[in-house]
This record gives sequence, structure tokens and C-alpha cells, in this order.
Amino acid sequence: MLASEFSASASSDIATAIESGEIDAVYICTYHDTHAPLAVAAARRGKHIFLEKPMTITAADCSAITTAVRESGVFCMSGFKLHYYSLARKARSLIGQPLALTAHVIDRRWPDDSWANDPIRGGGNVLSQGCHAVELLCHFAGSRPIRIYAEGGNLHHPALNLIDTMAATISFESGSVASLLIGDVGETPHDGKFTFHAMNGRQSVHLYDRITCLSYFDGETEHVFSGEEDGFLNENREFIAALAEGRQPETDEVDGARATLILLAGIESIRTHEQQSLDRLP
Repeated sequence: MLASEFSASASSDIATAIESGEIDAVYICTYHDTHAPLAVAAARRGKHIFLEKPMTITAADCSAITTAVRESGVFCMSGFKLHYYSLARKARSLIGQPLALTAHVIDRRWPDDSWANDPIRGGGNVLSQGCHAVELLCHFAGSRPIRIYAEGGNLHHPALNLIDTMAATISFESGSVASLLIGDVGETPHDGKFTFHAMNGRQSVHLYDRITCLSYFDGETEHVFSGEEDGFLNENREFIAALAEGRQPETDEVDGARATLILLAGIESIRTHEQQSLDRLP
């Protein structure tokens, strides 16, 4: 229907889109375990890529994508919609360099038979949704993450071989520290699924209700701002602008790989009860 409306071609065959000489860029919004082979194939054929989050759920796939993109010279945008919310941008501009941050990604229980909870196809809530929080924490911190310590485990999906809950501390090179909680352990009606705090010693910002509300405390007075869930629209505008201007998008394959690798290090920390170094992040 859309193809007809815009006088475009359409095909159910993925190879047709990747091979077509008429196509400059592709959107990859498939099951998570298919991201790497599709992105690698597209990059090798010179297609710019919008890659839905999480970029991948394995370290090997992170390496495959970043290598293919680097060697081909195409652009690969990681689809972190929270990064592009208007209120997230406002919060970052208000807080400057934070000293401490918190992020919660808390959802109602995901069904065991959901594809996103499949350990292979989806990876579960921690890897699928936690990447949003990790990317935004790194963005707000404005500094390289250097280590992570996490606790958690499989708290209420005993039939699945995955980590469904993570409580972690991430340290940054700047000295900033972040507290991260991820899990499908129950809704939080006031804060919503996504909520973030950042404090700089005097001022603070609080994003809540799916990043549509912002509370800013300037040290004396609280200011409250309302917004919309405009991340999807803004990230697509950024992808198109990057293509038109011949530049890297604001969130690229490095950001996508970093988010997954931090979460994988957190999962390893849960399993070993040991702090994990992040020195090898891209």
C-alpha cells in the first residue's frame, strides 16, 4: 500500500532490497539475531543502514557489524529513540556535567513465549530494553565508561535461559557514577517504563513518564516541562539529514556496540559476582 502511494517498489525478498542499485539506504528492524547478517550484507553492498536497537545481543555480532561498516565506509545509525527525545536533549543541556546518574527501565512481566524473550532471537528485557538506558547514561555522562558491577539474575522466568533483572553500577572516566536498574519486574505508574535522574552537585534533572515529563531543580526552584514521545520522529529526521549531508549520524554503530557490550559485561558480573572492566569498549 505504501509503495503504491509513493510510487515506490516493494518486495518481500530481503536480498532484492540489499542488491538493488536503486536503493541507497536500508532500515533493519528484524529479530535481534538477524541484525548482524543483514547489516553486514547491506554494508558490503554499499547501503547506508538504520539499525534498530539493540544493535546486537552478542559480542561477536558487534564486532562483525562494526568491522563491515568500517571497511565499507557506509553510515550505520543505531536507533536509540530516547537519545532523540526533545526533553532528553533539554535535560542534558540543563545539567551540564553530572556527578551522579540513575536510570530505570522497568516493565510489566514479558510473556515467556514472546519472541523478544527468546534467548536467541530476542535476548530478553535486559539486552533488548537496557540498551536504551545504557546509551542515554553514556550520553549524559559525556565520558568513557570504565567498569561495571552488577547483581541480579533470572528472578522470575525460570523456564528461560536468560538474565531478566539487572541492578548495576557503572563508573566513568570523569569520576561520574551511574546506578542502573532493568527488568520486567512490575510497572511503575508514576515514573513510567523509562526514568532518568542526573545531578551535578547543586542542580538536578528528572525525566519520567516515558520521557514526556522533565523536572529541573536549579538549586532553589523546581521547573516542570511537558513534552511528547517524539523520539521516533526525531531519530528518522536525523538519519535522513545525515544521509543528505554526507555525515555520520549522531548515534552510530560504535554507540550501538558499546551499549550491548556494557550490558554483556554486566551479565558476566552477575554470573561471577565480580567487577568487570570496560577497557576494551569501542
